[in-house]
This record gives sequence, structure tokens and C-alpha cells, in this order.
Amino acid sequence: MSPQNYEEIDHTADLALKVWGEDFETLLRQAALGLYDLMGVKRRAESYCQRQFALEEESTETILVDFLNELLYLAEEYKEYYTEFRFDDKSKGMRVTCQGQNVLSISRNIKAVTFHNLEIKKTDKGLETIITFDV
Repeated sequence: MSPQNYEEIDHTADLALKVWGEDFETLLRQAALGLYDLMGVKRRAESYCQRQFALEEESTETILVDFLNELLYLAEEYKEYYTEFRFDDKSKGMRVTCQGQNVLSISRNIKAVTFHNLEIKKTDKGLETIITFDV
């Protein structure tokens, strides 16, 4: 598994997560793991789930928010937690294939991933952003 490239940061009313990675796909993976961490997800041992979904071609910020909101929905509605991701570009967007485990419990409710002050910035080491979650 890749190193943890995210950390929870203080936010006055909601939750916020600083995420970084050498490229956009790494940023997406780390943001997903950070989301699950904030939610306090516990995984069901020896379970397996897989799913595919598509993201429309938009800005990188929109893809990030849509990706995380989809994972949030899948965790709450279908009790799925993903740790492995494959991202395939298609003509009008991105197809995501996820593999992981079933959710045993979630300790913190997150309503949505927001666009509040969201900007993906290039750095000397790749990309970074701060994501705000509505709780």
C-alpha cells in the first residue's frame, strides 16, 4: 500500500483534509483513503467487493469531488470500502474500477464533499489540495 499522503486539518464548521500525490491518480487514491479515515470506516474481514463507475470529463476539481461523493454514496448505501483503484481514460471522462471490502461500521457521518475553496495546485513534488467535507 502507498504511504499516507493526507492529513486532517482544522476547519471551523466542517471537516477538511489536505491531500497530496505525485500525480492526479495518486491524489485521487489518497483522497479516497482520507475520506474513509475521516468517516471512521471499519472493514469486514475476509470480504470482497468490486465496482465500476464513470466520471464525466470535467475539471480536475470536479472529477475529484464527483469521485469522492460516489465513494461516500457507495460506503453508505452499499457498505463498500475500496482500497484498490484503476483509472481508465475514455473519450469523455474517466472509468473507475474499484476493489475492496465490505463496511462493518461507519462512526462519522459525512453529508457531502464540497467545492469550498477547492483548488488542486502543482508543487515541486506533484499535486496537492485541501478538501472540505460537509458534516
